[in-house]
Amino acid sequence: MKCSRMVPALAVGCLLFVGCEVPTGLPELEQRWIVPVEEIILSVDELLPDGVSISGSNFSVAIDPFASNETLLTFCGNCVALNGFTVPAPAFTGSFSVSENLPANVTAAQIASGTIQIVITNGLSFDPIAGGGTFTVTLSDGDGGAQLGQVVVDGATESMPGNSSRTETLSIGSASIGTTFFASVSVVSVGGQVTTIDITDEITVTATTTSLLVSSATVTVASQSVDFDPVELDLGDIDSDITDHIQSGTLILDVVNPFGVSVDGTLNIGPTAKSFSIASGSTSSTSINYTSSELQSFLGQDNITFSGSGTASGGSVTVSPGQEMLIEATLDMTIRIGG
Repeated sequence: MKCSRMVPALAVGCLLFVGCEVPTGLPELEQRWIVPVEEIILSVDELLPDGVSISGSNFSVAIDPFASNETLLTFCGNCVALNGFTVPAPAFTGSFSVSENLPANVTAAQIASGTIQIVITNGLSFDPIAGGGTFTVTLSDGDGGAQLGQVVVDGATESMPGNSSRTETLSIGSASIGTTFFASVSVVSVGGQVTTIDITDEITVTATTTSLLVSSATVTVASQSVDFDPVELDLGDIDSDITDHIQSGTLILDVVNPFGVSVDGTLNIGPTAKSFSIASGSTSSTSINYTSSELQSFLGQDNITFSGSGTASGGSVTVSPGQEMLIEATLDMTIRIGG
């Protein structure tokens, strides 16, 4: 009896499927895969102008030597009437100055330390500081600015013989500077040196920076070409079962930007090149879309490089050694499976 009841039940079950297509494969599904890629870095040295480089924990700043000279006529008005005569030199006090700018696009700096070689060439026929005179070179932050260092040659204990040179070292400690080094030279002569007066004779001072280290610098960044440090991506182990089913993807760039500059440029992954823009804010995020064929051109491939280049702009920014813009990249992909 039980068996006789089962037969019609099975028959009804079969009739219910009449006209329906029975599945012969797996259903199609789309999965979202989020994969960390690598990070690339824009180092602070990419924003430095010519003449500024990284030196350990500081920047090294190169400055051209600067020099100036003046004649005895400028120093000693009373010497005009004595020109050509061998007589005791009159007493006089005179001064002159010279300046030199920091490298172009550097508008200010915080000096950590510095050393400047001062060469004094006395082209006079006598020692102007003999008997207690002085020869002073003072370095300042611009004309009238704060004193950065000073060299004093005291005739009471030292000498500057005629037609000779001497070298002094001027040291700079921690200090702030704007755009310009200003050197003022002062000569005080007590007179009395017997000599033949020649008012065309000159004194020359030459300043050569042997070391200038700054802990920070304010630089102007305007349409400056920059390159991100390239990195090698380990993508060769991604199986073709995955790459063959990629539909599309988006590269998400999360940016930490300590510089306050924007960057517009090109991002390269393997054979692909995509435009990108980074805002000037301290943190930001931007996305770059890729097609399946573009993704397949580097996923699962060996020897793939991740790099970027562009143009940075931001006006006046203050930078310090060790700073870097960090870009963390994440790939958000759609993969179709089944079917």
